[in-house]
Amino acid sequence: MAFQAHLQQAGLLRKVVDSMKDLCKDVNFDCSEKGLQVQSMDSSHVALVSLMLRESAFSDFKCDRPTSLGMNVDSLGKILKMCGPNDSLKLQAKQDADVVSFQCESGDDDRIAEFELKLMQIESEHMEIPEQQYKVSVKMPSAEFQKICRDLKEFGETMQVKASKEGITFSVQGDIGAGNVMLKPRESDKPEEKVTLTVHEPVSATFALRYLVNFAKAAPLSGQVELGLGPDAPLLVKYDLERPENGHIQ
Repeated sequence: MAFQAHLQQAGLLRKVVDSMKDLCKDVNFDCSEKGLQVQSMDSSHVALVSLMLRESAFSDFKCDRPTSLGMNVDSLGKILKMCGPNDSLKLQAKQDADVVSFQCESGDDDRIAEFELKLMQIESEHMEIPEQQYKVSVKMPSAEFQKICRDLKEFGETMQVKASKEGITFSVQGDIGAGNVMLKPRESDKPEEKVTLTVHEPVSATFALRYLVNFAKAAPLSGQVELGLGPDAPLLVKYDLERPENGHIQ
């Protein structure tokens, strides 16, 4: 086996795939001893999806040599839909094989489902994402970010994000009117309810809402989302994969 991995909860990979599938059609899962990585631009080259699913997220992980598994994200989603939320999942790919095999087992071992997915040759250039020093870093509840994006999308196509020490404001102006939501920093014992801002200098930037709505679909992965803003930098939207040590999608 060139690659085999065992995930205690198939649901984790399913949530990852659900959060990517409206942005990317076909992606390479790059396997190495560190885990599974994906870097893929959407078709219009506006958004970059970067996934790091670390080896420590798996109960068992073996990758004899770095290998790229090219998969259609929609098809992968269909397979993972067949797995129950508490099923465990085994992934296997033989060396130079043209399929990757999936085995879902229910918690009581009384149901085992097996699937094979044809691998694809996908041209992809690996992009080095520069380490950005963002002028503003915001941590906020992911459900709240998702609701704001969905609500404001009804008013217009683009959203202005303004951040200062006082708080972060999301605003939109469209044909039917305008809307804006301001969040002030707030403390809570639960990280998924906290709003924290680190502001080196105030920033105001405008982004296409349809992308933000797609990014926000990753909310089930983590109670908290991290936003990175800079005056001339792309917006960073980052989610941990349930726990920080599992890795992240951004």
